[in-house]
Amino acid sequence: MNRWVALVALAATTSACGASGGGTAAASPSPSPAAVSPSSLPSPRVLHFKLDGIKTTATGAITVSVLPGSVTIEIVITGLQPNSVHVSHVHLGSCAQPGNILLALNPVVADGQGNSDTRSTLNATYPPTSGTWYAVVHAGPDMQGSNATYLLCGNLFA
Repeated sequence: MNRWVALVALAATTSACGASGGGTAAASPSPSPAAVSPSSLPSPRVLHFKLDGIKTTATGAITVSVLPGSVTIEIVITGLQPNSVHVSHVHLGSCAQPGNILLALNPVVADGQGNSDTRSTLNATYPPTSGTWYAVVHAGPDMQGSNATYLLCGNLFA
């Protein structure tokens, strides 16, 4: 809003302070509201995947929102240990055939009831040009010892 006020004030000042001696000054045209409207952005392609617990009763879902040049991965989990923190990643491969870490995701942080909702936006292309991806939520806040164990896993492909 302040940007529009500044542009209008600049345009008014420019036309009021035009060249003297009969010349005219033209202000640069301001962008129309439609040109900068969020509705002019492309709609993301949205995919949903299940996140299965491994050695836990916690369950969840993964939503992948794809835009040109970026991917947003949202992980929603219920049934975690209250107030716990977990490292999460996207790996190459599948839950059945684990592979190397490809992309780090934001930590999964459970609230006092053991629920979490974590989003990570990445500069990546989905689907991958080769291979498959899966998401993992690890057992703890770092990759030391048993914390590195897979707590939940979800394939990011049909």
